[in-house]
Amino acid sequence: MLKKTLKIIGVILLFLIILILGFFWRDSVSDKYDITISEEKIPTFTPVSIDFNHQYNGSKSLPIAPSALIDIDNDNIDEVFFGGGMNQEDAIFAYRNNEFVNISSEVNLPKKGSTTTTVGVVSADFDNNGFADIILGREDGLRIYYNTDGKFTEKIIDTSMNEKSNPAGITVGDIDKDGDLDIFLATYLKKELMEGQTIFEDYTYGSTSELLLNTGNENYVSITKQAGLDYVHNTFQGVLVDIDDDTWLDLVVVHDTGEARTYRNNGDLTFTMKPNPLTKKFAYPMGLAVGDYNNDGLVDFMFSNTGSTLPRALAKGDIKDASLFNEKWILFRNDGDFKFTDTAEETKIADYEFSWGCTFADLNNDGLQDLMVAENYVDLAPNKLFKLPSRVLIQKEDGTFAPTEKESGLVNPHYAITSLVSDFNQDGYLDMIWVNIDSPALAYLNTGGTNNYLQVDLGESVSVQGAKITITTPTKKLTEWLVTGEGLASDQTALVQFGLGKETTILNLKVRLSNDKVISVDNPKINSVVDLKPLLVVEDDVSGINVETEK
Repeated sequence: MLKKTLKIIGVILLFLIILILGFFWRDSVSDKYDITISEEKIPTFTPVSIDFNHQYNGSKSLPIAPSALIDIDNDNIDEVFFGGGMNQEDAIFAYRNNEFVNISSEVNLPKKGSTTTTVGVVSADFDNNGFADIILGREDGLRIYYNTDGKFTEKIIDTSMNEKSNPAGITVGDIDKDGDLDIFLATYLKKELMEGQTIFEDYTYGSTSELLLNTGNENYVSITKQAGLDYVHNTFQGVLVDIDDDTWLDLVVVHDTGEARTYRNNGDLTFTMKPNPLTKKFAYPMGLAVGDYNNDGLVDFMFSNTGSTLPRALAKGDIKDASLFNEKWILFRNDGDFKFTDTAEETKIADYEFSWGCTFADLNNDGLQDLMVAENYVDLAPNKLFKLPSRVLIQKEDGTFAPTEKESGLVNPHYAITSLVSDFNQDGYLDMIWVNIDSPALAYLNTGGTNNYLQVDLGESVSVQGAKITITTPTKKLTEWLVTGEGLASDQTALVQFGLGKETTILNLKVRLSNDKVISVDNPKINSVVDLKPLLVVEDDVSGINVETEK
């Protein structure tokens, strides 16, 4: 009788806990914001078929599902790579005849088998042959799929990594300007070694990420310690990008149950950690968006977090001084010279929910960066019952953001990891894919509008990784960066998009490459694709394009 009573009490307590957590899970306090937005600003989307359903083994694998956009055949249209789970092959899809079709066999995508999970991926042209390759991480290390005329061949890379560490996100760039691609490999503690998800102040707990220097001949050596990047902490991802506008690729890294770190590249294969609003504080930064949301020509960063979903007392874990804990979404406005201000509150994004990968992109072509944020956690029990929508936040003229996922037709009922954005149907407006874990991917076409645009196709060669692209019109300057690793364990397009609104004239397009060369194009035609791939492979002058060396 006593056992039966205790069992009933246990069921009641579990039910109450689920109800309480469910309340917090669904309770975004973003309703305190003014989220009204004019109807003409709201982009709308229609679903399109894509048949990929990620398979997740929660007992053996990290809760991430990698994805990447890659233009395999140089036709200015991206293909989509999905990383497979433990018992699932990777896959590549192409947009054809108003649907996405599996072309894995057409491109000779290597089989991975059922003994490992793909956990991170980016695309880049490692051999500089004019075709984008794929580098991906699995539990056993890295491999590169070399692309020759649209067909892949596999090369396993000897990866320096300790026995505790499991690959996660990847970012690549030429950190020493020697003409080849180096790798920052974020790592996470292996699943079987994990002791909890709220461990902050045990500084021996976690994995060790690696900076791998390309010494040529497909050889990569770890320079992590000598570069000043040796630390123990679980890390989902990092991005190589020029933060201080000195032409050297710096590094921003997100530490789960930790801080976001910003490192300055000193130009001598060493990095110096520079303070930011999260330094020596605690959060759950997992996703990373990269862009210039306020159009001041400096690169800004948005970091996802647990947000308003979980009770603060539960989320802060073992942190002794709760004042050091930040559960809110975080937006670093770059003020120059490695100075940052967290503007999440003033831009009205701080108080949203538990989130994963995040992406900046201009969905309505009005010249302002919008923000897509993936939500729902596959390993959290209440989320089995209570689903978040995943957020599509459109930037208003006053610099604040408003959610439009319902009006846009982009509500995601699954466990989202990141969004991917690219113009698949070549109408000048960005389409979108929700990449989901242990659930189907969802693809959508943008129904478009009347705003003008410019697209710049840089390809994936060594010198474009981290490139800064600026267009000047009679009334404004807009800036983008081509980086690898934005989102979460994923990679965005190399087709750089600029929304122009009603602007009808572009005075100049300027691309500053990571090797200090500058490409300048005067009066590019609006509503067109400026294809710079041929120039960037051979790095010679072409008619109508001026190539100069940055002073």
